[in-house]
Amino acid sequence: MIELDATRRAALEGVVRRTTAGAGLVRRARIVLLVAEGKPLDQIARQLGVRPNVVRTWADRYRTGGLDALEDRPRSGRPRTFSP
Repeated sequence: MIELDATRRAALEGVVRRTTAGAGLVRRARIVLLVAEGKPLDQIARQLGVRPNVVRTWADRYRTGGLDALEDRPRSGRPRTFSP
C-alpha cells in the first residue's frame, strides 16, 4: 500500500493528464495511483495490460524514490547515431 498526500496525488494525476508525457511514464503513474487506492496488484495488472511483477516493481520504485523514480533510466549500449 502506498500512502499519498494531496500534493503527491495531484502531481501523479498531473502526469496522467499531461499530453506531452511519454506513454510509459503515464502507465507508471497510473500504477502508483491504483496501488494507492488499495486495488490488488493482479487486478491492476489486468486493467493496464501488464504483469503483476511490473506493478510491484513500479510501486516499489515509487516508494523508494518518489515521482523521479518513475522516469526512464538511461539505457546501456551504444549511443544513438541520429538525432531524435
